[in-house]
Amino acid sequence: MPSRSHRTIDRVTQILEFVAGRPEGCTLTELATELDAPKSSIQGFVNGLVHTGYLDEHDHRYLLGPAPYMLTLRANRLPARTVTHEDLVALNERSGCTVLLGVRVGQHVVYVDDAGEGMYLQFIARTRARRPLLETAAGQVLLAALPEDELHRFLQRHPDHAAVERYLEALPEIRKTGIAVNESSPVPRTSAIGRQVRDRAGHVVASVTLSGPPDRVLTRTDELGALLRTATDHWAAR
Repeated sequence: MPSRSHRTIDRVTQILEFVAGRPEGCTLTELATELDAPKSSIQGFVNGLVHTGYLDEHDHRYLLGPAPYMLTLRANRLPARTVTHEDLVALNERSGCTVLLGVRVGQHVVYVDDAGEGMYLQFIARTRARRPLLETAAGQVLLAALPEDELHRFLQRHPDHAAVERYLEALPEIRKTGIAVNESSPVPRTSAIGRQVRDRAGHVVASVTLSGPPDRVLTRTDELGALLRTATDHWAAR
């Protein structure tokens, strides 16, 4: 028997698929135009998806929320699963820094695994807290992998123009090396150095970050950068 269409499921699917294809988010008006439906007819669906975590709302724009990502994570289908927890533990032992594995979720980076003793960093990773892309080393290397037009749209909407200027100055080197150094992390008294994680096809699927007190990170950027290159190149090749 052929499967039957269900109007509610169809509408929810249309909303999620459209928003998922707009990393910069969309307004309710844009969504209504795309679906050729009155705003009043989709507002309830959108509100329900925000309430359940399938959508996020920021500045009247709707973005994909954490719930679809968490379903993928629970199903163990995350591309970053090419990096094992044991890989992070080994990198922690070699570097002496807290190691965080992050993925991009909408306009944020979410840390999905960790190794080390940084209690607050562990809390951020294990609660799947969202962190700002531009203000984190993890987010900066993930942003550097975006197509040019998508990156420009993201930066254009960012409220901190000084931060955007600093990032654009650093971007050529980040793209060359795949590495970003964040001297002043959003986490108090913490600096970080991060690198892109690529799969065997060369696609950026995650970021790995070494974090710790500034005197443990900023005085060793060459050493830690070399460790990250060796580790991520090994992960991509296997």
